[in-house]
Amino acid sequence: MRRLTFHQVDVFTERPLYGNPLAVYLDADDLEAELMQRIAREMNLSETTFVQRSNDSACAVRVRVFTPGIELPFAGHPTVGTAFVLTRQRMIADSEFAFQMNVGPVKIRRDETMFWIGPPAPKSERTQELSGLGAALGLSDGGCVGAHVIGNGVRFLSVVLASRENVDRAKPNRDLLGKVAHDLQDVDVLLFSYENGRAYSRMFPNPEYGIVEDPATGGSVAPLSLTLKLCNRLDSKTSALTIEQGTKMGRQSFLHARFKQTDDGLSDIEVGGTAVHNFESALNV
Repeated sequence: MRRLTFHQVDVFTERPLYGNPLAVYLDADDLEAELMQRIAREMNLSETTFVQRSNDSACAVRVRVFTPGIELPFAGHPTVGTAFVLTRQRMIADSEFAFQMNVGPVKIRRDETMFWIGPPAPKSERTQELSGLGAALGLSDGGCVGAHVIGNGVRFLSVVLASRENVDRAKPNRDLLGKVAHDLQDVDVLLFSYENGRAYSRMFPNPEYGIVEDPATGGSVAPLSLTLKLCNRLDSKTSALTIEQGTKMGRQSFLHARFKQTDDGLSDIEVGGTAVHNFESALNV
């Protein structure tokens, strides 16, 4: 039997028991994927990460990300949380470094207590027609302002809603989403309202993840920001956003975005957040 030490942290918050919980296993070099998946299922958090030696000289470590149901190529809150743990444990001293992840190298920059990550570039696959979308989200059609299907390692149906109240009332129906468009039944559903540089969001993951709703989704920040740009909701001078998520779940989180606006989208996107350490423990396997 092997004893595996892990650290549990809350990400995208400065307060314990808020934000999005994450378990980080630091010594996972010889763990098979099947065991990592079983451990993630046992932890039953949105994600669990496993740190391994990198075979890319440009990356400090390799980080694998598992939900209770599947392995992900990239996710933001695990990246920020793992960077926080590795820095706290003095395993990484540099203020700028990169993780080898299944989506490719992901850059991280530490600025005092804030960690900024460079997510995969978001790309709009299409503008999503709004007809029938409101009903599929448990809202009237008038509650939807604009929508895009956006990919950045995973795929999001990214929808701007008319108000914070609409975000809280929403109840996505997967069967109805599948009738709106065949490829929407299993996509991550990102819903948000926006006003004056602040967004209020909720995220309902692909059912394969084994998660009903996510308290803080760093991987959604770039798609959210791009959707606002494509829906002409951003002032031309806006270069930063604050996103509140998880409040409806009792786990209020704050995520931050920085970017440059271009004629047809966004560039130089960074996603920022803080984390707090809750406890260290061990699992016998």
